[in-house]
Amino acid sequence: MRKKVLCLALALLMCMMVTVPAFADGTAETQLERAEITTIYGLTHISGTQYKMWAKIKNPNAVSVTATLALYDASYNYITAVSTISSNTTISLSKYVTLPSGTYHLRLSFAADGITHSSEKTYNI
Repeated sequence: MRKKVLCLALALLMCMMVTVPAFADGTAETQLERAEITTIYGLTHISGTQYKMWAKIKNPNAVSVTATLALYDASYNYITAVSTISSNTTISLSKYVTLPSGTYHLRLSFAADGITHSSEKTYNI
């Protein structure tokens, strides 16, 4: 009888080890949320029709980040982009472009751990 009780207790303990993590409340943060990734980006006039599109991404926990900085015209026709994959604590993107007067949309998108974020700024030149 003792062997049966011991075997049953051992089997119950093993089942609990497998199933208890499934009962977690789901409030654990993702790696991206813990990383507190912050961004700044813009389109800077250099001279004449020369501009620099740039972005800086602060990645304090050094998670792997895929980032793209893309430029579109007023009708959202693609003009150019620059992208990178990095786990550095500071990620920089930049590209020089020649732009005639008009309206442009600069979009910064990044992804880490399956979570994506995108933001956009509009410029009238």
